[in-house]
This record gives sequence, structure tokens and C-alpha cells, in this order.
Amino acid sequence: MGQSRLASNLNQLARAANTGSLPVTPDTERAIRQACYDVQRMRVELLRALGIMPGNEP
Repeated sequence: MGQSRLASNLNQLARAANTGSLPVTPDTERAIRQACYDVQRMRVELLRALGIMPGNEP
């Protein structure tokens, strides 16, 4: 599997929100929450596809 830049991108979003360069409107917050939900779903589906049950990983 390729390396994910997810952690770096999340850190950039957090930094932008904290410095005020990313205006956190209700729409922005909703989009970020939806993206987090989507990433969680992809993780679960990947673990299922690999035959690994969520919560049982080391």
C-alpha cells in the first residue's frame, strides 16, 4: 500500500483553523465531519476486505 498523507493533511487543516486562515463556518465543519466519517468507513471496509475485524488490530 502507498503512503498516506492523511495525517499531514489533517495537521494542515487543524493549523489553518487555529490560525484563522480557514474560516470554520457551519458548512466547513459539516464537510470536515463528513470527510472524517468517510475515512472511517473506508478503513472499516478495507479491514473487512483484508479479513481483519475492526478493533482487533495490534
